[in-house]
Amino acid sequence: MQIELTDAYRAAFPEGIFGVLVARRCPNRSRATAIDGELRAIEETLRARYVGDTIDADPVAVAYAAYFRRHGGRYPVVHQAKTILSGRSIESPSALITAMFAAEVERLVLTSGHDHGALRGSLHVDIAGEGETYTKLSGKEQRLRPGDMVVRDDDGVIASVIYGPDARTRLRAESSAALFGAWCPAGVSIPTVEAHLASLARLLRGEWPDADVDPPRILTSGGA
Repeated sequence: MQIELTDAYRAAFPEGIFGVLVARRCPNRSRATAIDGELRAIEETLRARYVGDTIDADPVAVAYAAYFRRHGGRYPVVHQAKTILSGRSIESPSALITAMFAAEVERLVLTSGHDHGALRGSLHVDIAGEGETYTKLSGKEQRLRPGDMVVRDDDGVIASVIYGPDARTRLRAESSAALFGAWCPAGVSIPTVEAHLASLARLLRGEWPDADVDPPRILTSGGA
């Protein structure tokens, strides 16, 4: 699949990064069954790494918090990670989402998951325009915030940083191939994104030993 950063995105986010991981032969199911040990290890690592409110000072958390504040919100991944720090277990509605969520909270890198078969044509990493809308995960139409980082396929916006993934390309119970996008408008390093996608790939292979996981792709505004 062709993926490009638009000129508008490069101009708006000169340090921007979009990381991509594609996995096939990973039929979704209601819960992860093979990576419980990995999940518990991530939970313990988080609790050892962040004591008290130190997670808020993590450089990745700081970068995303600044972005969300500019748009009047708070960074949801840090909030979700804090529930793990308080004693909750990593759990999500399906195995594919569980693997993605575990990798997200481990590195605090914002990630969206999409049914690969629902994507149409090429992907374009872009910025939202004035008055633009899309159908978010809940099925409701959402007016996008102008200037927010978005990704489009040939049929429209599939996700935004502020409002998350869309309904059309969401991961479903019947999904068997997925595209995961790591969204980094500013302030996140390439090695952090590489480590995040490597962790996600490890979790996917752990849950689905026969999965076909492509090498991660890292696109940057600097041209890499």
